[in-house]
Amino acid sequence: MTDTTSSLTRLRTRLLSAAYANADMWTQRSALLTDQALAALADRDPAAAEDLAHRQQSPDFLNDTRVLGAAIQAGIDTSHWEERREKLRAYAREADWLNAATDPDTEAKRLWASLYDHYPAIAQALAAFLTGLPPTWREDLFTRTYLFPAPNGPATPQLPGPETAPYDEQSWEDCPACAEAQDSCRFHKGVSAGMDYQADLIKTLLADHQATEYVQQRHAELEASAAQPATTDTDTSTHQ
Repeated sequence: MTDTTSSLTRLRTRLLSAAYANADMWTQRSALLTDQALAALADRDPAAAEDLAHRQQSPDFLNDTRVLGAAIQAGIDTSHWEERREKLRAYAREADWLNAATDPDTEAKRLWASLYDHYPAIAQALAAFLTGLPPTWREDLFTRTYLFPAPNGPATPQLPGPETAPYDEQSWEDCPACAEAQDSCRFHKGVSAGMDYQADLIKTLLADHQATEYVQQRHAELEASAAQPATTDTDTSTHQ
């Protein structure tokens, strides 16, 4: 294409090439249908089609007034749109917006947000799976006899749910799991506990000569035990 190519031709080229080459079937379909609608507009009003294509090439800021104005002009009822958008934003919010807690409702939202952010394919599969549960899921899955109290029975002390974000074993500062927990994640808490234990062990060895001698003796025993099979194998091969 040259500098004199119209915006309409440029946009239709992008749409049709996407319809032909894109790997996603629904993207292909949407691109083709959009091109057909644009072609129909060009037949009726070429100037309007060119203006629309030009605006698509140089998009400006999208705001609620423009969208709602277009919907009202088309006679579309938008009374439920605000509620729908708020629900979608709640489902799509970032995991680190929610503090880790023992409250099941908060933890469920935090875990979903983390899955949606870090593992969208798993989140999609989980949503499809839960949607497929029978209407009687509550009584079928969460009703217990008096011998086995239901999960929503008397509250028992428990830890927050697991971080579903991947941890970064090389860094505390850039660890997504730590950001989600808004604290050290479970992996780094384990690393910290191990380092504290190691520090206490070193202090004990430096202060207690008997402990030092015991550790040295134990290391010697382990080294001798590890070397013994190798010696046995060597002797066996020599006799053969």
